[in-house]
Amino acid sequence: MKVAAILSALAAVTLVSAGTFHDLDGLVDANNVVPNKYIIEYHDGYSHADARNALNSRKIDYKVRNEYDVFNGAAISVNSKHDGRAIASLPGVKNVWPITLHSIPKIQKSTVKATDPEAVSLHHMTGVDIVHRKLKLTGKGVKVGIIDTGVDYKHPAFAAKGAAEGCFSRYGKDCRVKYGWDFVGDAYTGSNEPKPDSDPMDCQGHGSHVAGIVGGDARNITGANAPPQPFVGVAPEVTLGAYRVFGCSGNSGTDVLLAAMEKAFNDGMNIINMSLGGGSSYKGNPTAALSDKLSKMGLTLIASAGNDGSEGVWMVGNTGLGDDSTSVASFTNAFGRFQTFNYAGGKYSYSPAANYGKVIDLPASATLVPLFDKAGVLQDGCDAAAYTGIDVKGKVVLALGDYTRCGSGARATIAKNTGAAGLLTATTPVGMTNIGGIAGFPMASIENAAGEAVIAAYKKNAAEVITWSKTPSDVTVEGGGTVSDFSSYGLDGDLRSKPDIGGPGGNILSTYPLANGGYAVLSGTSMSSPYVAGSQALFYEGKKNGPRGLETRKIFKNTATLTKPWKGKNLVSAAKQGAGLINVMNALTTTATMTPDHIDLLDTVNLRKTHKITIKNFGKKTETYTLSHTPAEALNSYYDGKGYPNPAIKFEEDFATVAFSQNKVKIPAGKSATITLNFAEPKDGDAKQFPIYSGYVIATPSTEGSPAVHIPYTGLKGDVAQVPMMDVQRGYPKLSQIVGSNLVPAPAGKTWDFKKEVAVILYRLGSHTPDLTASVYDDKNVFKGYLSTTNGPAYGFAGRQKNIKDGQIIQAGYIWNGEVFASRNATASATLPSGTYSVVVAAQKKLTKGVYPADYEVYTFSDVKW
Repeated sequence: MKVAAILSALAAVTLVSAGTFHDLDGLVDANNVVPNKYIIEYHDGYSHADARNALNSRKIDYKVRNEYDVFNGAAISVNSKHDGRAIASLPGVKNVWPITLHSIPKIQKSTVKATDPEAVSLHHMTGVDIVHRKLKLTGKGVKVGIIDTGVDYKHPAFAAKGAAEGCFSRYGKDCRVKYGWDFVGDAYTGSNEPKPDSDPMDCQGHGSHVAGIVGGDARNITGANAPPQPFVGVAPEVTLGAYRVFGCSGNSGTDVLLAAMEKAFNDGMNIINMSLGGGSSYKGNPTAALSDKLSKMGLTLIASAGNDGSEGVWMVGNTGLGDDSTSVASFTNAFGRFQTFNYAGGKYSYSPAANYGKVIDLPASATLVPLFDKAGVLQDGCDAAAYTGIDVKGKVVLALGDYTRCGSGARATIAKNTGAAGLLTATTPVGMTNIGGIAGFPMASIENAAGEAVIAAYKKNAAEVITWSKTPSDVTVEGGGTVSDFSSYGLDGDLRSKPDIGGPGGNILSTYPLANGGYAVLSGTSMSSPYVAGSQALFYEGKKNGPRGLETRKIFKNTATLTKPWKGKNLVSAAKQGAGLINVMNALTTTATMTPDHIDLLDTVNLRKTHKITIKNFGKKTETYTLSHTPAEALNSYYDGKGYPNPAIKFEEDFATVAFSQNKVKIPAGKSATITLNFAEPKDGDAKQFPIYSGYVIATPSTEGSPAVHIPYTGLKGDVAQVPMMDVQRGYPKLSQIVGSNLVPAPAGKTWDFKKEVAVILYRLGSHTPDLTASVYDDKNVFKGYLSTTNGPAYGFAGRQKNIKDGQIIQAGYIWNGEVFASRNATASATLPSGTYSVVVAAQKKLTKGVYPADYEVYTFSDVKW
């Protein structure tokens, strides 16, 4: 921690409050908030000229960074000693936020190589392959804006259909990247000033990968820029807009994101994709506010749900939290193109060893033999002694694919020396492993389930023979087709159902800047979000005069594919998969919709038991729908009795029940029907552990082959107001001081000299809070004011924090110079006289009215002197 970064406290002038200042966590990490820079939203009808006059009349020394028309506001830098509260007091101002920084989401590491079969999304799992083949939809005529690191528009995968290899000029006739702007310049990091220009060339790679998923086409590229294997994006003839908001490294400010969103709208984009990193909190942020406004004007925002699945509940990213935005979870690829072998009537895929590097073509006389020990347990093949007494000459050996003891080369050498014709290793626990092997010896990795099936067949008939395929086949991948482990869990701070839907995001081969190799395999919700954006482009092309915006989100959610965990028996929670995996063919062919597209039951205390849903039949004939309910697994992160949510979620069968006003409904063509639902909370599940339960209400048409439609619901058993806010088990909140360049606990009874030092009140939130305050009381317990921190008065909503990063506990804090704001309406901070005081940290509980102290967790530091 640098002392210079935490001593940037601001003063203020005395003005009358009008708007709302949103203090977004006075984080100790000064990189999260840009000092002295703010986003202002005006009331409807208030003009930029009026706002400039108001700023000038109050002698606020400022510089306009950006002005926004749809958002109706501006971003400014303040040079005088005025903070966000002072700006919020101006007439016509509705909201003020500090400018915060957004990152490129941390991409998940993938062991899959660009040449591996499972790296290519074959679009089977989403119906996109059928849409391409049968409906001939390619996204032509639809505009998708990529707000990201830019796009390598010279990449041949973005060339117009029939054009020569490559887009050799920016926005040229042969290039499908027709729009764009660089808002920042190469050197921008988020902590310096942007230098915009017209060239959105990507120097990081993330944006090019995202754009390739939306609309890249690498099926017919030859020469030096040929892909490691052919692939095609979701909408290969879509028109792209490249809006660069990141430099070659670092982060991007909210002010830049808003400018890019409005530019995309003004350029006529139909859809914008924002695969950005951010915190988990409430929808009350500038990007969510603008996205809802843009949605009402016909533009659709698709955003990544976040890659914090390892953190437990409450972690869905805030970029897609707008009411009309689409927050996208990630699913792992379900299909790959592999060579296969047949054994006892079963067909199994294999991945040949790299040093063998070709299709295995052994004669049928090469039967199979598992490498069992005397107890019948499959061995790993690392010891030559394991072959003693087993006849393996001319046979294919099956060994355990556990590579903790020795590598594939050693196993291959031992097997070859014992006379084996080949070696298969059954991976543990799932999937296939990239193995090296040795030259000239047939060796391959097979899936764990394939190994179990082969062993079972061998025990029935050891004389079964293996036959090897001549050409590859499209087969399912073990562990694929369900939600990625890294994909973030909801709910949001208001117990709203987020994420909305899922798309393929695990192990995706796509475009990359030519300067960085041209192609890469990446994983993350950064990859699933553009998949949904491309899917929406196909839908828009197919339904030229059809629904747009929020109505399209509803159709996609209604028709998504509901999934279970790998080898699980219950559906994945709606707080993880949303409405399920997107199915574009279903969305294009459905003749029904169900409204609303989700139901928020809230918690036990605020339970919304009764809901009405409307089914609309827009088909050409009368249809009868049968209503049903399928519950999903419940999420328990508080089973260990600790106040901080456990990252390792416990999955439970805590199922709600649903009663329908009618179980069947007959709806004429073009008409609608309304059904009343009455929910009852799960009988199982400990309310003191706050399990999040969910499920799906389904309407199945009687016409065979017609897709059913469904909506997710979510709820929490127990009183969410009792969910712990602060991590008291680790001693938070903490009153700390800076000694040298270190942050250390403040000794009891310390007398502070605020002319020379600052205090830091550290906190660690395990859940969102609508209002986190830090205030001062005198020795008679009289309220004296809210702490004046580096980002204004210490109150406002805050999101939960992650658990651990790089081995360090994540924490945040208020940096305090001894001054206070006397009330929430005050805009001037004041210094309190010397004396003995108490510093009180209070976190408002979820879904409460905010009555102090009843609705807060309260923590007091007594005997604070200065």
